[in-house]
Amino acid sequence: MIDAVIDRFGLTRMPFGRDLPPGRLHRHADCAEAAARITWAVAGRTIGVITGEVGTGKTAAVRAAVAGLDPAGHHVIYIGNPATGVRGINAAVVTALGGRPVHGTAALAVQAWNVLAGEAAERGRTPVLILDFSDRPCECPPRPASLLLAA
Repeated sequence: MIDAVIDRFGLTRMPFGRDLPPGRLHRHADCAEAAARITWAVAGRTIGVITGEVGTGKTAAVRAAVAGLDPAGHHVIYIGNPATGVRGINAAVVTALGGRPVHGTAALAVQAWNVLAGEAAERGRTPVLILDFSDRPCECPPRPASLLLAA
């Protein structure tokens, strides 16, 4: 699809990518509403799930919401490929918070829980975990990461 757009308009490369600052994104009412709901979920320290068709602005809404968070009060952990499963997600969380993942899935889950709790209790920063499924290459059945969001 992207190649067709590039060919259609005679471009040599994509004119923009995910590195576009959130302030330069198109201000659409639905994206603003989704960003407000994400911000509400973060403020309430609850689970929020954003779903929609490809290209509807899910990642853009997340980026807009994250841009509005206070970096001193929040630690954003973005995982762009949660296909690694629960163990990979736990390892990414531990690594993002400065730890070295231990061997063994059960021990790693406890370690991830402890570093997340420590970030909030010791540093006073709310961990915000973002699992972005937008890069999934196929229509696949739900992975364990999907179940993690629903837990």
